[in-house]
Amino acid sequence: MSEEKRHDRREEHLEREENRLLREQIKLLEKILAAISSQSHPPVLSSIKVMLSGGSTMPVGPLTISVGQSYVATVVGFDQNGASFSGPIPTPTFAVADSAIASIDPTAGTGAGLAGGVTGVTASLTSAEGLALTDTETLTVTAVVPVLSSIKVSLDTV
Repeated sequence: MSEEKRHDRREEHLEREENRLLREQIKLLEKILAAISSQSHPPVLSSIKVMLSGGSTMPVGPLTISVGQSYVATVVGFDQNGASFSGPIPTPTFAVADSAIASIDPTAGTGAGLAGGVTGVTASLTSAEGLALTDTETLTVTAVVPVLSSIKVSLDTV
């Protein structure tokens, strides 16, 4: 057998062996991926949403109240997949952007409209994993404008 044929056979043998090893590595990687995929990842609090209620409320979104009317701010949480978070949510701290327009108790989330205008109600908290989470919702306070509703005419003579 010529030297060239032996060299070609050796190359073919090495190529077959290399392909066999690659197939084994692919099978091993597929097993590893299947094992990783089958592990469930527990939900983690990843984002929050401020919910305002009192007055004309929508399930999610801004709130409009009148001067003197009270409102309540609460927080709902969402996990890393955007689903509602069912675990415990740390106590948030609430604040308003303009305290001349509305008040808020920083821990209870209760507040009231003080003057006409628009402000933001912000909730902040730190998750159990140490993630700082914040959300702000719009609060509009309308001033009550006195409207003339009747006139009394007196025809008394002097």
